[in-house]
Amino acid sequence: MLLGFNGQVHKKYEGSTFQLLSSVVDGALEMAGVERKSIDGLIATFLPGTFDGNLSLHFYTSQLSQYLGVRPRFLDYVDFGGASALAMLYRAEKAVASGDAENVLLIVGGKASPVRERKVTADSVDRAYQHVSLTPFDWQFRVYDDMNPVTDYALVAARHSHLFGTTDEQRAMIAVRQRHNARYNDKALYREPISVEDVLSSRVVSTPLHLLEIVYPVDGFHVFVVGKRGGKSNLRPLSIKCFGEAHWPEMPPELPDIVTTPASESSRSCRPYLEKIDAFQLYDSFTITVLLQIEDVGLAEKGKGGKFVEVTDTTFSGEKPVNTGGGSLNLGQPAYMSGGVILEEALIQLNGMGGNRQVKGAEAVLLNGIGGWNRAHSTTLVLGE
Repeated sequence: MLLGFNGQVHKKYEGSTFQLLSSVVDGALEMAGVERKSIDGLIATFLPGTFDGNLSLHFYTSQLSQYLGVRPRFLDYVDFGGASALAMLYRAEKAVASGDAENVLLIVGGKASPVRERKVTADSVDRAYQHVSLTPFDWQFRVYDDMNPVTDYALVAARHSHLFGTTDEQRAMIAVRQRHNARYNDKALYREPISVEDVLSSRVVSTPLHLLEIVYPVDGFHVFVVGKRGGKSNLRPLSIKCFGEAHWPEMPPELPDIVTTPASESSRSCRPYLEKIDAFQLYDSFTITVLLQIEDVGLAEKGKGGKFVEVTDTTFSGEKPVNTGGGSLNLGQPAYMSGGVILEEALIQLNGMGGNRQVKGAEAVLLNGIGGWNRAHSTTLVLGE
C-alpha cells in the first residue's frame, strides 16, 4: 500500500547527493505520516557516476541506510535502470504482505550533472574514466565514439522509419502533446508551448533524433513509502492489479529485431485491462521510446504506432492520455532514470492531485518502464483501487 511519495528535480543541485536525497525522503515520510525510526525496509537503484561523480559506492544500500538513520531488516537492490522503480514497488508490496517489513522506502535517482559535465551519459561513462569497461564485449561492438544511449535510440528510430514509414512529424507529435501536458505541471522544467515545426527545426543530435525529442538528464530523486494502511496517510488505498517484467540479456548486435522492446513480453498479463485504463505513463527517454511502447503494450499494432500518434489525442483531456504530467521530456530525467517520474505522475492522477491536468475519473493507470538501453529490461503494471 502506497503511503507517501515525493519528487524533486533540479537542472543542477549545488549540495551533495545525500543532502538532496534526505530532503526528498523527509517529504515522502511527511505525506505518509511515518517517522524514520519506523522504516525497516529499503530498496534502491544506482547508475555509475550519479552519486557525486562516484563510479560506485561500496555496499550502496548500507550507506544509504546509515546516512538516512534507518535500520532495515529488509534490503534490496534493483539494477534495471529506468525499469527499476516499478519493480521496486512490486517487491516492496510483496515484502510488506509477507511480513518481511512494515514500512519500505523506495529510492530512485541521483545527480546526473557530474556525468553530464563530462559530456558523457551513464551509458557511456567509460568514455570519461580510464580503464573502465561497461561490458566484456565493448571491443566488439563499441568501436565508434558513440553517445549511448542517444545513438542507440537514433538507430532504432531510423530502423522503424525504414521498416514502417514512420515519419519525423509523427515522432514530433509525441513531444508536442507531452509539452502541452507539461504546461499544467508546476514541476516541469520546460513549459513553453512547442509545435511540430519547433521540434523538427531543433538541431539533429543523432540522425534522425532532434534535440526536442531527447530527455535532459538532471539532478533529483523520487522516494516512495510502502507499508500497511495506517491512520495518517491520506492517499487513496491503491494496489497493483497486474505486474509483469521481462529481461532480454542479449547485447544489441545479437538481437534479430531492434524495433521491439521487452514491453511486448512484460505487458502480456496487463493487456486485458487496456480498455479500462484511464491514463498511460510510458517511459519517455526519447520520442521513439514512447512510440515503441505504444505498439508493444498493445495500443497499436507493430509498425502502426506512428499513425496512432497522428490520429489519437494523447493529451490529458484526450481519448488516450499519455504522460499526463509532460513526462521526463519536460521534467528532466533524474540520474538517467525516468521510472520515478512516471510513477509519481500515476499516483498524482489516481489521487485526484493533477489540478488543471487531472484526467477525469482516473481509476486505473498503466505504467511501463524501460531500462538498459531500449531492449534489456521492461516492467509493466496497472495501479488502481
